[in-house]
Amino acid sequence: MITRREALAALGGLALAGCATRTGGDARETDAETARLLDGVIGIDMHSHAAGATGRRAPTYDLAEHMRTGRMTAVCLQHSSDGPVTQRDPQNRVRVVREPQPGELWRFTQSRLLWFDNLVHTQGLRRALRRGDIESAHRDRAPAIVQAIEGCQFMEGRLEHLGDVYRRGVRHLQLVHFMPSDLGDNQTESPTQGGLTPLGRDVIAECNRLGIVVDVAHGTLVMVEAAARASRTPLILSHTNLASRRLEPFTRLISVEHGKLVASTGGVVGIWASPTFTSLSRYVEGVARAAETLGVDHVGFGTDNSGFGKSQAVWTDYADFPTVVQLLRRTGFSAADVGKVVGGNYLRVLNESLRA
Repeated sequence: MITRREALAALGGLALAGCATRTGGDARETDAETARLLDGVIGIDMHSHAAGATGRRAPTYDLAEHMRTGRMTAVCLQHSSDGPVTQRDPQNRVRVVREPQPGELWRFTQSRLLWFDNLVHTQGLRRALRRGDIESAHRDRAPAIVQAIEGCQFMEGRLEHLGDVYRRGVRHLQLVHFMPSDLGDNQTESPTQGGLTPLGRDVIAECNRLGIVVDVAHGTLVMVEAAARASRTPLILSHTNLASRRLEPFTRLISVEHGKLVASTGGVVGIWASPTFTSLSRYVEGVARAAETLGVDHVGFGTDNSGFGKSQAVWTDYADFPTVVQLLRRTGFSAADVGKVVGGNYLRVLNESLRA
């Protein structure tokens, strides 16, 4: 029995030697163990903008079909509520370029909610709205979305808008994004709010009451510390990576302390499919290292699919989910731990967050 660290070292050699299967279909058809695992595990991406969810007028491809092909059960699919006032600079960094007009971001979110309605209707996707919905979707091999919003700027200070989006199917909410927020401080701006504001605490309480996952991605460590005290349910930090050295100013990476804080709530940290990983094999290595550091019960996928601007994530097609499962086994994960990392950990937090 080799250790996972030894398996990580071997995985790079496997990939270079061409031993790792290149497509999801190949993995399922040529690897009997992978095929068996796919029958039992529930695959969930905790953070995705796939198929044009953030701002395209129409879906850019058949997301449901790609999920069916890869046997991926669910995707936390979202738009960014501050999208109209942000853009990427020549260095591909997201910048806030102007102040929104009154009502602009709420109207934008309403238009995106209509987009999601159309996606669900035309592609035959299910929405996860209640406990057990994800499990039912997996049993029926029916692709599902957990509808999410990245950043609460759509609220424009009005707490009642949380109830409005809940009624439209939203079950996962990220508190802050790139635009400075009246809920708390984000990682890419100078802190001015002292962490989490009173409105931020009210939003967490309302999410707990309604049954919405609380996502602290993009939040500063100080903000996350306050969110951990305020929330009655485990926290999700949906998309990031653990820094391998001292944190640079305004980075979106997090320290080990930051990750362990989320884990201490019973929560889960989603690992980016960042282009810096360079390959799917390297991405799986990153997931494995995070699991060794934070614990296998507290790590999952948060690919940020289509969220890197002109750069592509290293995992862009959910049809390749079988390959990811295969690579996780080759890093030394047990079959049970594969089930946790690929979606079981997030499913636990989702079900704890949803109302009965």
